Amino acid sequence: MPSTPCTRADFLAWGAAAAVSAAALPAAADDVEAPQRLDYALVLSGGGARGAYEAGLIDYLRLARGAADFSALAPYQIVCGTSIGALNGYFVATGQYSLLRELWYGIARQDVVRLKRRYAKIANPDSGVGTRIAAGMRLILSLTSHDTGVIDGEHLRAWMAHYIDPERPVVIPFVWPVTNLSTQSPEFFYLIDRRLSGTERARAAQAIRTVVGPNAVLREATPELLIDALRASAAIPVAFDPVSLPSARNPDLSDQYVDGGVTANTPVSVARAAAHNVHIVMLDPPFERAEYANAFDIGYGVFGAMQRRILEADLRAAYLETFGKRAMETLPQQADAYAHAHGVDIASLRAFAARLFDSEIAVVRPERELPVSVVGFDDAANIFATFKLGFEAARAGFAPYVFS
Repeated sequence: MPSTPCTRADFLAWGAAAAVSAAALPAAADDVEAPQRLDYALVLSGGGARGAYEAGLIDYLRLARGAADFSALAPYQIVCGTSIGALNGYFVATGQYSLLRELWYGIARQDVVRLKRRYAKIANPDSGVGTRIAAGMRLILSLTSHDTGVIDGEHLRAWMAHYIDPERPVVIPFVWPVTNLSTQSPEFFYLIDRRLSGTERARAAQAIRTVVGPNAVLREATPELLIDALRASAAIPVAFDPVSLPSARNPDLSDQYVDGGVTANTPVSVARAAAHNVHIVMLDPPFERAEYANAFDIGYGVFGAMQRRILEADLRAAYLETFGKRAMETLPQQADAYAHAHGVDIASLRAFAARLFDSEIAVVRPERELPVSVVGFDDAANIFATFKLGFEAARAGFAPYVFS
């Protein structure tokens, strides 16, 4: 398939075709107009400080493919990310590759993730034993009564605001999930080029609506919402307070949002609906054995096990849907007569298959557990080592995903 970046005309054509395909499913295959999908999508998983691996991979790709700052990273025509993958994805979507590298090279010196002031003494070895015990008891009591997180989310927001310019133009479309805790449901935010005309933006939004499905809440990340929408995707429950955003259903109300990884830590489903070829960056090795030193490690381990299961289900669905669609497309014409003779509505089956998505999926993932921990944003040596591993993994390239 072509490996050129998505031009304005390409994306708008995709939007127009998607708008047509969103109509009711026709009864016969001949009446189906299948969505005109993009060629390539990039998917960036969540994983805290291990996102340095993604940044290293992106750094190699932009150098190898000659992508200048503020230009699209060929061949990708849409990027999807969750949590730290959403933050990295924002810099890909806006073509800020040098800034992404700078961010990860200096993040360990910036005290990005820190406990709220009232709990800070717990992690301070210079505090007395009694002081640390008292702070720990205060933490336990607070989390069972009125506090909803232990990490200073406002400090993180200030850091993000330093690097994120809500007015920065988008060079490729960007979609990321969040979890609406108030309604206990997934939602999606998107960014498209705000320089498009009203009609063009409507077409692009309709294309993304077709991708996420008719029942999902889809919202544009306007300049007023962008930073908090990205922060919401990374707000790990209990570690961070939920992020308050205006409700999509009633703007006069506020809903509480947490990590998009609760519902889709690796948003494969959106990407494969948008593009024929899906390149996924995973941050976990195929198999890993972990040791847990504290309750937070255990909690994140449970979270990780849940996410592995969701990802496995998404990849299985992609494989089976691709297999089913291609099988239906290659049925010999004699099958129609056989089906008719046995009372099978082959026309409806073909119509159904025409609305399925076939995808070629390829992945890059570490062979062993990455050296930096999920919360190791202050671990300069291991962040740099993880960045280098991502850079070298990109050199080896994406490998076709094998379902077995």
